[in-house]
Amino acid sequence: MVRTAFFIALTCLAMPVLALTKLTASVDKNPVLAGEYFAITIKADDTVNNSQPDTQALLDDFVVGPMSRSNQTRIINGAVSRQSTWQIELMAREAGNYEIPAFTINGVSSEPFTLKVVNNANSSLDDSTAFIKTELTPQSLYVQQAGVYTVKLYLGVDLIDGSLAAPSMENANITQMGKQRESQEVIDGRRYLVIQRDYLVQPQKSGTFELQAPRLNGKVRKNYRAMAVSASATNTLVDVKPMPEGINGTWLPSELVDLSEQWQGADEQVQVGTPITRTLTLTALNTTKEQLPDLTSPDLENVRSYPDQSERTHLIRDGRIIAQTTTSIAYVPQQPGTYTLPAIEVPWFNTVTGRAQIAKVAEKTITVVGEASTTAAPSPSDAPQTTATSDVSAPPAHSDVSLLWAIPGYALWLLTMAAWWWQHQRTQPLAPTSTKPQPKTAKGNLQAVQRALKAQNPQELYRALDAHAKANKSSLHQWQSHWPENARQELTKLRQQLYSHDETVVDYSLIAQGINTPVSMQQKQQTELDSLY
Repeated sequence: MVRTAFFIALTCLAMPVLALTKLTASVDKNPVLAGEYFAITIKADDTVNNSQPDTQALLDDFVVGPMSRSNQTRIINGAVSRQSTWQIELMAREAGNYEIPAFTINGVSSEPFTLKVVNNANSSLDDSTAFIKTELTPQSLYVQQAGVYTVKLYLGVDLIDGSLAAPSMENANITQMGKQRESQEVIDGRRYLVIQRDYLVQPQKSGTFELQAPRLNGKVRKNYRAMAVSASATNTLVDVKPMPEGINGTWLPSELVDLSEQWQGADEQVQVGTPITRTLTLTALNTTKEQLPDLTSPDLENVRSYPDQSERTHLIRDGRIIAQTTTSIAYVPQQPGTYTLPAIEVPWFNTVTGRAQIAKVAEKTITVVGEASTTAAPSPSDAPQTTATSDVSAPPAHSDVSLLWAIPGYALWLLTMAAWWWQHQRTQPLAPTSTKPQPKTAKGNLQAVQRALKAQNPQELYRALDAHAKANKSSLHQWQSHWPENARQELTKLRQQLYSHDETVVDYSLIAQGINTPVSMQQKQQTELDSLY
């Protein structure tokens, strides 16, 4: 055993110690054709694991493709040789003589050499092979106003591979909206594949900025050769206006804002305990769904209110972004009398006229008849509401700014139809929460929940669930979001049973499963949109 170890150590000492001493660089052909890819090969006479050639110096004169690497080890008659090889694809757009610089790895450098690039008229690609068109709508923006930057790539031949860089602009948030779309167009008798991408542009600072257009770098096949193709569009200068002085509260820049409402059950006379539903819809052009304010209504004495979850969405039509939020509020009068449901106002800034305006729905007066309600029910909701988002389709928005300023029939029709479509696509579960006096301890709350479950008392169960959630520094709305889907559905039925005259069957065993679902009750639910500026 000792002699074997000694023999191995002696063999290792006898082997030469290899180190990187030589680096070479060469091309597979010289001269090469302009617009055609060629390969440059870099070889090191040892294995190199932690370094690679720096190709930054090649970017000024060449389109630099991907780099591949391989390692090789040979043992011939006891002599060991190792080699690392890198191969890089390059393409020169124009003819001329180019200097290939020296490459350096671990202090060892290759020799620079000259590459000759010549034109080949028979293999060249004309400008109509691929080109890009861009459009920004609107062309002038206010700070944090949403603009749509549409990019269309036209391809006259099949693309083998390629990449289209995203646009960029200083002091602006740029996000691609949805997936790219493909279509076909015929231009001057030639058929093109059109790839369209829409980007949301929101400047964060006033001034004049340059929106950098995207650029295509790729390969196409022509005459059995892989030919390089590139295309770019002209950069766009964007004038970003500052937020005007005197704007207080919500900053909502838009070309057009519409606030509408729908009522259910709001007859001239309403019976005590009969729910009245008010659905508010706020729609705005060139604004994102995150910028739309929450739609709320103040509480009324002797009238319980149950805000529904709000829905937010936005989409792009005809180069403009349409944002919308919809909220439903159920009012349940507890005493007979005359009540005035308040008007709701949303201040906004008209980016076309340059003036502050207010979108408003009028107040509504109702008369409640019947005997005072003696049925206990949860108090008005004070829990945060979660926002649900979705992507939908709507009728196209008008693209003429002067018409939008005048708010003619077409733009108004657009908003009306969008509001109608979205309204008929959503459901309206009502979500009251309780503000009744709460038990002092979490243990006591849990016992109250268990007693109410056993008795199948919907009013006591809802109050106990709400109290238990608040005792754990949460809300019932946040707590139930961690429950299984079937348990959440039964809790919705329980809410409806509190004030609806219709008989609703509740499966209390499923609610018990939701209660027993382990969750962290220390999470804080966000009750406001993030600050936009």
